[in-house]
Amino acid sequence: MAKSVRIAVDIPLGIKSQFGEWMTDHKVDDIGKFRCSLALSGDTIVEVTVDSGSNWLKLNGGNALTGLCFYGFDIYVRPGDLINFRTPTSGNRNLLLGRLDSIKDEG
Repeated sequence: MAKSVRIAVDIPLGIKSQFGEWMTDHKVDDIGKFRCSLALSGDTIVEVTVDSGSNWLKLNGGNALTGLCFYGFDIYVRPGDLINFRTPTSGNRNLLLGRLDSIKDEG
């Protein structure tokens, strides 16, 4: 089965402060999954929400993403979910790469 990839949103790059949300909540319009691609300037714990911030879940088993490394995560979603990201790590971190792609019909 062929795969269909659609850019959902480019997460705004630049300095991300502790507990500051990284973008305007992205509203999901279909069931499926999003592939999140991230790279940060320094070691950083990253959290994701699918309910507009009521619950924050840690990516990478709660371990910090290593700075200057590329990471990819699949996030399974339902219609109406509101996705956003943040870091609980103190200090500012520079987001070097931030992409959220909708993946459909992946075999």
